[in-house]
Amino acid sequence: MLKKKQSNGYYHCESSIVIGEKNGGEPDDAELVRLSKRLVENAVLKAVQQYLEETQNKNKPGEGSSVKTEAADQNGNDNENNRK
Repeated sequence: MLKKKQSNGYYHCESSIVIGEKNGGEPDDAELVRLSKRLVENAVLKAVQQYLEETQNKNKPGEGSSVKTEAADQNGNDNENNRK
């Protein structure tokens, strides 16, 4: 309250906190955009991590499923040809 009153008669406001304005109502557009971006970023990150794990597993020698698949591909006996 060391600052002068404003022309409207109120004191200067350094900061304010609004409590209870939304009451669980619908979020505004800015919040929806922020949440949507976060969801997309999380989904992309998860997909990239899954891709990296799958490619790293294929590159590791001695993995049972990837070695069998590579051997079947070399012999021309992959799973799809066996089913047909």
